[in-house]
Amino acid sequence: MIFRVILIAFLFSKNAIGAPDIVVSINPLHSIVSALTKGITTPKLLLKTGQSAHHFHLHPAQLSLLEKADLIVLVHPDFEHGIAKVLNHIKPNKQLRLNQKSQNNHHSWLDINHIQHFAAALRDKLKHIDMENKTIYQQNFKLLNQRLEQLKSTVKKKLSIYSEVQVIPFSNAFAYFLKANNLTHTPPITQSHAQRLNIKAILNGKRTIKNTQAKCLLSSSQIPQKQIRVIIESSNINTVSIDIIGAGIPPGPQHYFQLIQNITHRLIQCL
Repeated sequence: MIFRVILIAFLFSKNAIGAPDIVVSINPLHSIVSALTKGITTPKLLLKTGQSAHHFHLHPAQLSLLEKADLIVLVHPDFEHGIAKVLNHIKPNKQLRLNQKSQNNHHSWLDINHIQHFAAALRDKLKHIDMENKTIYQQNFKLLNQRLEQLKSTVKKKLSIYSEVQVIPFSNAFAYFLKANNLTHTPPITQSHAQRLNIKAILNGKRTIKNTQAKCLLSSSQIPQKQIRVIIESSNINTVSIDIIGAGIPPGPQHYFQLIQNITHRLIQCL
């Protein structure tokens, strides 16, 4: 009996040691990784609540996580500026990026189609670095993809009745979400939510509100409210500010689904 207990303990410890050590930058990606690695390992979330994905400084403990990781999952070094230099010293085969190309808009997790392609790439990567668990990764991917298909269908159905209602995006942060769900929208007031709001952008924003039938000014929570108030002054347009990373949603496999559902619900309220 004692021998059997020792053997079981050994097997469990062997599996724990053999499982890959994965570090993920932001919550939406951490959610997808968590779903794919369920039953094998628990990925570590690098950025905690309160840390900006764009502007942050690594603490010693976070730096240690990156150095020890078998795999680092991130959006793109142009997005997570705080780890860009560290990544230069980490082998490329230990990194997996949501976006492969350098571009102005890296918020592609808001497009479920893009996340599905990313999940497939992640599945293949995990099967390569942890062949002993490749069957579990494949099973987890199948379940995850089915849930993502259902989420995509549900969101599109909810938003389909608003397809002709015009939206004014404050920045390009929601471009992937708006395009994926066939929502009518104007060009953004600013190209990036990190971009400073100048006189030209203010005048263009006011002009857009005045000259269109737009019902909603859509912004991410990173946009200061005082900037929004400047744009909507003397107008009666609805506004909504949404956290696109989901800092208030508990991390884990359910996070991504709750995030997309929350964005959909908040946008419908604005429309």
